Amino acid sequence: MTKFGSFILELLRMCVLLVLTLFILGGVERFIYQSIFGQPVYNWSMALGNLLIFFMLYRNHFQFKGWYKSQKNQKLTILTTRITTVISLGLIILPIVRLSL
Repeated sequence: MTKFGSFILELLRMCVLLVLTLFILGGVERFIYQSIFGQPVYNWSMALGNLLIFFMLYRNHFQFKGWYKSQKNQKLTILTTRITTVISLGLIILPIVRLSL
């Protein structure tokens, strides 16, 4: 029962971290884009990029600080981390390319 309880707590923690991460990153991006272009820009691609950033942060850092401990917890490989970072930054910058065209 303790394994199941820690799993539920970790799932709740992950949802709270996801909401906080998306809220903070979205706010920072809106502020930066509003400073540059004079209007807030938010697009589905930016949300997807933020989700990828959260995935990378969770797998490389947050999962080791939580309640649920498992032998299967592993960090992402360096190559996967770099590919995820490049794709997520590309998705975040994509609305700038659309605005400039």
